[in-house]
Amino acid sequence: MTTTSSVNSNTQGINDALKSGSASASELQSNFLTMLVTQMNNQDPLNPMDNSQLTSQLAQISTVSSMQTMNATLSQLLAQVSASRAMDSAALIGHTVMVPGTLVSVTDGVAGKIGVDLPSTADAVTVDVLDKDGNVVRTIDMKGQTAGVHDITWDGKNDAGNLVPNGDYTFKVTATANGTSVQPVALTYGKVQSISGDSTGVLVNLGNGQTANVDDVRRIL
Repeated sequence: MTTTSSVNSNTQGINDALKSGSASASELQSNFLTMLVTQMNNQDPLNPMDNSQLTSQLAQISTVSSMQTMNATLSQLLAQVSASRAMDSAALIGHTVMVPGTLVSVTDGVAGKIGVDLPSTADAVTVDVLDKDGNVVRTIDMKGQTAGVHDITWDGKNDAGNLVPNGDYTFKVTATANGTSVQPVALTYGKVQSISGDSTGVLVNLGNGQTANVDDVRRIL
């Protein structure tokens, strides 16, 4: 005959599983029913075992089951929302968008469009354009700017006024207010080639291996 100590052992096992979350709701329910039947078969009619602990465990198991069902439902809803967002984002294909980035290309003496996102007003904004070796070829003083997205005008020339060679360049933006950086975000334009997704969300693919989260799109042309 199963003893009270074995029932208590099963009870402790269920408590541990509830605390650790190591068992599913169905497994806990199965263990609970096994323990309940064992208790009923072995309790002393003259000194019945205390059922308050079993009642408490049943309530916990019901809660776990409800939460697991809710989590499964939420996961399905999130998957549907993600799929819907991907379909909506497909409308961006073929459009030029402004996203975070520091790459700018020069083709036939014409520089690509670039910009900056200022989270707050800055009394000084400076843009440095660098060649592939990291040398500054052009410094652009934008002076003070209000918070928001701004285009940066670069005519494709160096500080001496000469057109720079065709190719890829990078740029960095420094913006300060009262001598303190306002953490500007450099922006670049690109044409959306396709839409994809990963664990971070929906991505816009701009070609040349460049991607950006659709939530980071600052402007659509």
